[in-house]
Amino acid sequence: MSMSRVVLEPHAQFDLTAHSRASSIRSLAIAHSKRHHTTLFYVGTHSGTLFSLSAEDSNYTDDDAVLRKLSFLRSVSVSDTAVESISVIEEFGKLLLLSDGALFLVDSELSNGATKLSFPKGVSLVTRRRFRNNGGGESEGFGSGLGSGPGLGLFQKLRMNSMKEVDVQSETGGGFVFAVVVGKRLILAELVLGNRNGKTERDDGGGGTLVILKEIQCVDGVVSAMVWLNDSIVVGTVNGYSLISCVTGQNSVIFSLPDVSRPPRLKLLHKEWRVLLLVDNVGVIVDPHGQPVGGSLVFRHGLDLVGEIDSYVVVVSDGKIGLYHKRHGGCVQVLPFGGEGVGRCVVASEEDKGGRLVAVATATKVCSSLNLVIL
Repeated sequence: MSMSRVVLEPHAQFDLTAHSRASSIRSLAIAHSKRHHTTLFYVGTHSGTLFSLSAEDSNYTDDDAVLRKLSFLRSVSVSDTAVESISVIEEFGKLLLLSDGALFLVDSELSNGATKLSFPKGVSLVTRRRFRNNGGGESEGFGSGLGSGPGLGLFQKLRMNSMKEVDVQSETGGGFVFAVVVGKRLILAELVLGNRNGKTERDDGGGGTLVILKEIQCVDGVVSAMVWLNDSIVVGTVNGYSLISCVTGQNSVIFSLPDVSRPPRLKLLHKEWRVLLLVDNVGVIVDPHGQPVGGSLVFRHGLDLVGEIDSYVVVVSDGKIGLYHKRHGGCVQVLPFGGEGVGRCVVASEEDKGGRLVAVATATKVCSSLNLVIL
């Protein structure tokens, strides 16, 4: 049953064609600059260029506050092909990029050129590890602040053994850990940022080292969606969704997809610490162990993309944004943003600061509000 009300209202706009007439948007990420007190939007294009936009931070406790005008900051060339994904590492002021089957590192200010990391060619997918500690907060890496849990001791040993092969290390003992798909291999790797003295570099434009911690044989089929929670990785292929243990390497089927269905899509729900798995216009929520919890979400139409904002799931299809409540599944708002036939869009959710911001990108357009940004 529809419970229509206004939650999102777009404000400022930005036209990317004023700075790049030869390309369209392929990837998108949201970050916050504590140094400049701004919200940042990173936009990767099909031509291999990365753009940064800024909007002055709003006071999220003020219902009338909105993000102000979006402004172009900088751009940097990454490769000759599309920037497929952007992973923000705010603590180190870095961005990890996937382009042309390779991984690149660039500083968050885009003040230096992108550095290609030494890593096996043919990377198709990257996701960072998410670990919720005993206090309910989210942590990264294998540092001592993660609390305890199954497999943590194994990861620490893997890290110590791997670090013997390189002459740099993190001061905190907890670098940033990613799962990387290369062909039929699922590689667990740690990004180590440091200099020859072993001290972590947080403000330069230099590169880093990706240390391979473990390799796991992947499930059958091409992995096109992936989320890493605690010591398990949820992956999606045309065959269905599976759960892979980072400790044992074993995988178990969560459920299979029908022969005729849309490609697998999944979304980490940060607030609930669960994963939304999509089957056409139905969303199934599972816990970090792959077990279904609660009821399914049924969307009005098939959807192309999914994001998250506060207590809602954001779905995008046919030039419209639908907002559905995660608990009762009701549609609370439908917002046209690009018109029918707008083509492929991109969605990015805010992964910190309370999850009050989501971004949606068309091929070239950008606009923003307190709770929503449309590109």
